Amino acid sequence: MHKAANFICVPLQDFTPDAGRYDVIWIQWCISQLADDDFIAFFKRARTGLKPGGLFILKENIARQGFVLDNKDKSITRSDKYFKELFLKCGLYLYKTKDQTGFPAGLLGVKMYALSTEMPKFKRSFNNKRKSKQLSNRPAIIR
Repeated sequence: MHKAANFICVPLQDFTPDAGRYDVIWIQWCISQLADDDFIAFFKRARTGLKPGGLFILKENIARQGFVLDNKDKSITRSDKYFKELFLKCGLYLYKTKDQTGFPAGLLGVKMYALSTEMPKFKRSFNNKRKSKQLSNRPAIIR
């Protein structure tokens, strides 16, 4: 029943949203144009624009490790680990991540992040998830 009503197209350096206005702020294939300090400043400034429970969605190319600087367009392709370190500096928490598939071999990977300004109520680690899946696949006595 909900649909997008407003789209704002401005440089990230100039975007300062109205406080508490947005359910979602979507950033796709443009954050690589910002140096780390500008990246952090943008998210800290933009986070005030989210309503309680609102999310940032970030979709970007991913380097295998560290970062890759493209000297032609001056973009920075960051690794997943690098992004996660920056998110912490911004005061953002991972809500969910997803790798995009279906791209031709040889291209950079693409990852989507859903980020929240609120700490998750619970955190499920990979090991716990793996153990619960293993346990659920075991035969058991039905009572």
